[in-house]
Amino acid sequence: MVLPTMSNYQRIGGGGAGNSTSGADPRRPTKTLRICGSVILAFCLLSILENILSTSGSGRRSLLSELYLGVTHSTLMPWAYHHLVDVKDKPNPDAETALFWHIPKSGGTTAKRLYQCMGQTLAHRVGADPKFGHDQTDEVVVFEPHQGKDWKVVNVDTTIKPGILRAKKMGLVQSHKTDMIFTMEPQFAGEHLYDEFNRGRVLALFRHPIDRVVSKFYYLQTATWEKTYRPEWAELTILEWAQKPSEDENFMVRKLVGKSFGDPVDLHDLIVAKELVRQRVVVGLMSEMEESFKRFNIVLGVDENEERNKKCMDEFFGEKEEVVRKDD
Repeated sequence: MVLPTMSNYQRIGGGGAGNSTSGADPRRPTKTLRICGSVILAFCLLSILENILSTSGSGRRSLLSELYLGVTHSTLMPWAYHHLVDVKDKPNPDAETALFWHIPKSGGTTAKRLYQCMGQTLAHRVGADPKFGHDQTDEVVVFEPHQGKDWKVVNVDTTIKPGILRAKKMGLVQSHKTDMIFTMEPQFAGEHLYDEFNRGRVLALFRHPIDRVVSKFYYLQTATWEKTYRPEWAELTILEWAQKPSEDENFMVRKLVGKSFGDPVDLHDLIVAKELVRQRVVVGLMSEMEESFKRFNIVLGVDENEERNKKCMDEFFGEKEEVVRKDD
């Protein structure tokens, strides 16, 4: 695009000497033409910026996020920036405590059972069950909830906010007594359980949102053991249910930025949530379960060749036949 020259201004505005009636310098553009020139220049700059951004998908995402959020050093919330390990950082299981975000109906229960099978010490709902007698203890206790099954839990419920605050008071992460913390409140857990010296690495399994809520709709009609059991949903068609107000509206964004159902969610929240996942969450897909857990095992320092771990992987995903090359 060619910007107007001074001679262009004179031709466009008729600003020659013979047309001057106010005594103004005929070589100077009028106010209207200056505005036009500024508008044209602005469009040129926007066009250049668009071309730069369109050359790289990641560049577009990062730059737009930083411009929108108005920050220069990070697009992350302070707690995520300081308390969580970057996905690009080399795994250091001895210095990190894994935080597994259990997204409902997205494979979280499978993750829990797999790592129980491997003998990992976990923090989740079971550990605070009063029947085990450790729910009122003021210090972190590691115990086997079921004799003979050889898996361990700590005595806190990190799936809910009150349990997270109790775990914080007990110094759960700082005690280094648990291998993995399961939670349904990733923002709250990340902010309150970890600190700059005891950082966490977040793992999560994601599922297509339509598949997830459809599964939830049918599951909670019959899941009498769940606090969120909804037998009345059995009287509804799924289309009728979908039209009702639901906490699943912007569910993922709300959980990542710490907003409750009913709080307004906007583009700012979406960008913050996406940047948190991009920079701090080791992503797995429910549609690719085995490959996802192989990825998790790498960052957790789990040796799949160790006999017990291999047996668990085979149990959950099927034993693999050894491929023999023809030239061996």
